[in-house]
Amino acid sequence: HYKPEIAAQCTLINFIVTEGGLEEQLLAKVVSREQPALERQKNELVQAFNRYKIQLKALEDDLLHKLANAPADILSDIPLIEGLESTKATAGEIARAVVKGKETEVGINE
Repeated sequence: HYKPEIAAQCTLINFIVTEGGLEEQLLAKVVSREQPALERQKNELVQAFNRYKIQLKALEDDLLHKLANAPADILSDIPLIEGLESTKATAGEIARAVVKGKETEVGINE
């Protein structure tokens, strides 16, 4: 909400720093220096969590697309029912992997 003349001459940067964020950064630096394997494992967990989120979003989008294009009698659409079962199984596997990953993350942070 600055005048165009001022906005054109400067760049505004808004950094919000929290105590928790600083603690995480400091812990990451210390762990990477003292136990690089542990830090690598934590980074792999973060990447896995991100992959899980992406996969769940893709499953959700696919499921919604199938349901939106389903015929009036949904129960007669066998591929849709099989897709629902597959999506449920995959979501369960991801949920179990996330729980295991969170347990591992707690162990790493200690």
